[in-house]
Amino acid sequence: MCKNIEPNNEVPVGETETATTNDTSKMSITEEQKNIVRSTAPILKENGKEITSIFYKHMFAAHPELLNLFNQTNQKIGTQPLALANTVYFAAENIDHLHVLIPQIKLIAHKHRALIVLPEHYPIVGKYLLLAIKEFLGEKATEEILDAWAAAYNIIAKIFIDLEQQLYDELGPDERDKGFVPLTIIKKENIASGPIVALTLERRDGGKMHNYHPGQYITFRIKKDGSFHNRHYSLLEPFDGKTYRIAIKDEIDQEPKGIVSNEIIDNYKEGDTILTSFPAGTFALIQDAKHHLFIAGGIGITPLSSLILELHKKNQIKSATLIHCVPTKEHAAFSNELKSILPENQYLLFCQGEKLGKDDLQKFLTPDTHVYICSSIPFMNKLEDYLAECNHPSSQIHTEVFQPSLSVLKNAVKDQATTKAL
Repeated sequence: MCKNIEPNNEVPVGETETATTNDTSKMSITEEQKNIVRSTAPILKENGKEITSIFYKHMFAAHPELLNLFNQTNQKIGTQPLALANTVYFAAENIDHLHVLIPQIKLIAHKHRALIVLPEHYPIVGKYLLLAIKEFLGEKATEEILDAWAAAYNIIAKIFIDLEQQLYDELGPDERDKGFVPLTIIKKENIASGPIVALTLERRDGGKMHNYHPGQYITFRIKKDGSFHNRHYSLLEPFDGKTYRIAIKDEIDQEPKGIVSNEIIDNYKEGDTILTSFPAGTFALIQDAKHHLFIAGGIGITPLSSLILELHKKNQIKSATLIHCVPTKEHAAFSNELKSILPENQYLLFCQGEKLGKDDLQKFLTPDTHVYICSSIPFMNKLEDYLAECNHPSSQIHTEVFQPSLSVLKNAVKDQATTKAL
């Protein structure tokens, strides 16, 4: 059976949008406009979710085809609008020194490339963002305010467009590779309770399987109920030159239920194809770190597994410690494999009822320890609080999340402020 084999890479953009532009000759902003943006940015901070909800409502009404680019589960629970609001707010607040945000902007740019966001999508987003600001402010939305925000948006959009073009260029001359290509499931296996299912995929259209660094993810696009849906999945191990391997958790207890994960687990089998975009992501091993502490919550083990296996491949596994928090031992994916390669007492399993606390972390922290966390956002926030109480440098804490991060650019600003204070 062949599912979703048509690439459907290009998202039509409809009529020409004119509220913002990709014309580099107009990519400028005056000092007066910067002051206006900074002075009005708190409005976005305080009312961002409402403004961006207005934005999404109008944009999707005019361009329903753009729903293909967004995780509709995150739309329903509100994390997508809030993440967009935070991104725009922190970029606006730091309009004079956007360079401090580049590492975090790169993270978002990787997600955009994985979803096949194109330059022509940015004027559409700009148009409806400005319309949302205008609708929310009402009579207070003067021409000067809207012009200032249009200028700021164009500057920010140009940074994203340039970074994303570099990522597309890295995929080489085969234009197919810059979109979604069909990969074939050659193995599907249950690996832990949850259930958690692992898929191994290969390419059979004669094209190239692109290399990746451990910590990156691939993106699936499936068609269900007449609409396309996307989801990122971390790669489980270093590249073998011919296949990708990922793991999926059945989200039966999540509300609203995960569309892509549940559909693949329930209805896809060996021999089926899945539309896939090639590896992306900035989460990676810090190569010169003396000690690595990995902390996973449940299915958050997936990107960390790849990093640990990379250390093993380089004969550096003695520098790794893994803490995996799961409901029961049966939910601990890859436990046998990871326990067999990690040094004794450097694989710790915390099951329900066994609370991971600050004292547990302190045992494994040294001044040169780099900490890698992948978990739910509430658990991640708690871990970051513990690490702060341990006075562990935020620059040595690396996180990967499976939903829109609400603090990506905020953390960049915080880190910059800390650097200036030293």
